Amino acid sequence: MTAAACLVIFAKAPVAGEVNTRLIPGIGVEAATALQQDLIDIRMQQFGAATDIDVQLWCSPDTRHHSFQHCLETHDISLYTQQGADLGERIVHALGKTFARYERVALIGTDAPALGADDVGRALDQLDTHDVVTVPAEDGGYVLIAMRAFYKDVFLSVPWGTSDVLRKTRANVQAQALKYKELETSWDIDRLVDYQRYMKIFRA
Repeated sequence: MTAAACLVIFAKAPVAGEVNTRLIPGIGVEAATALQQDLIDIRMQQFGAATDIDVQLWCSPDTRHHSFQHCLETHDISLYTQQGADLGERIVHALGKTFARYERVALIGTDAPALGADDVGRALDQLDTHDVVTVPAEDGGYVLIAMRAFYKDVFLSVPWGTSDVLRKTRANVQAQALKYKELETSWDIDRLVDYQRYMKIFRA
């Protein structure tokens, strides 16, 4: 029986030179690649055995990388391929497909390891009384978005990769008169200082 809620996890394959590229000047290609594998492993530890929600791993560039296949073999998840020219198009495609089967959907990436199962649960619970829920990131984006219907226009003209992502998303939500909730701010790994914080907390 399909769960009423689904967690969509966006992940890039840990391919050397193609992941965590903003960190490479500070930590090197090998460490940046290892970090991506670690972040995928953390997500599987957090959600790979979830019983109250279905978990989908949306992969880039596709599902064939051995890391993704290992996730499929060892955890109760499904694999899908991200499709779209930019992050916005990929999110819209994934959510459009997912809402065909589920009543509530939360979407996260792999680069915010401090965001855990309790946070996802709180976000989904907030959908009892709100249409859209986000967990803001310290850099002006967000590390989670949850919805109780497919509000495609929430992602219109969002300047992905900038400090205005959350502001524009919030404005889109308000323009549609949707009920909106922001939960406590979390952090993701974009800068060297974020990587250092990650190492201190998760790899000490």
